[in-house]
Amino acid sequence: MDRPFTVARRTALVAALLLTVTGTGCVHQIIATGIYLWQGGNVVPADCDVLEGQRVVVVCRPPSSQEYRHAGAARSIGERVAKLLEINVKKIDVVSQSEVDNWVDEQDWENFKDLGRSVKANRVVYIELDDFELYKGKTLYQGDADVTVSVYDMDNKGKLMWDKPLGQVLFPRNSGIPAADKPVQAFQRQFVDVVSIQIAQHFYEHNPNTDFALDAVANQ
Repeated sequence: MDRPFTVARRTALVAALLLTVTGTGCVHQIIATGIYLWQGGNVVPADCDVLEGQRVVVVCRPPSSQEYRHAGAARSIGERVAKLLEINVKKIDVVSQSEVDNWVDEQDWENFKDLGRSVKANRVVYIELDDFELYKGKTLYQGDADVTVSVYDMDNKGKLMWDKPLGQVLFPRNSGIPAADKPVQAFQRQFVDVVSIQIAQHFYEHNPNTDFALDAVANQ
């Protein structure tokens, strides 16, 4: 079969699947289920493999200047990332979000290593949102987040094991979409899924091209 045709057909198929899944509000599910159609299912290895076989707690901190405004989005990102890790990382034991919530309600963000100790985790995945916005101007949606991800080894006094500044995550990447087209809650759910995928896939093998169609699903 002619290769350009094959790539084009896979592109169309993955885009169609993304559109279908996004229609249900669950962009991350198409990644989590391991549907790797682009480039015949080629995958790249994890950037960081220190979570395999470990008890892991995921905590996401909202921007310090907008802690209360985006606390719900930060919680959702932590929950989505935890679920993606649970599905895709071998022999991982992920601490439930309810345990994280209980700790967050009572503790300061700076004490996140105490969370790891309290839930007897071997690893803490600490996600820091330096920025999280949903609007481009007043009438357009364009998600914009600045994300740093770190992993701490609780078996070694909380030592930093791995650190990755993801930098700016934009969705859609090329242009905004009219805010009148959908409720802000629906767009936030989409953007949370996009950010969560960008974070989680560093910890398991994945297709490097799975995000190519995300601009298309932004309008769904």
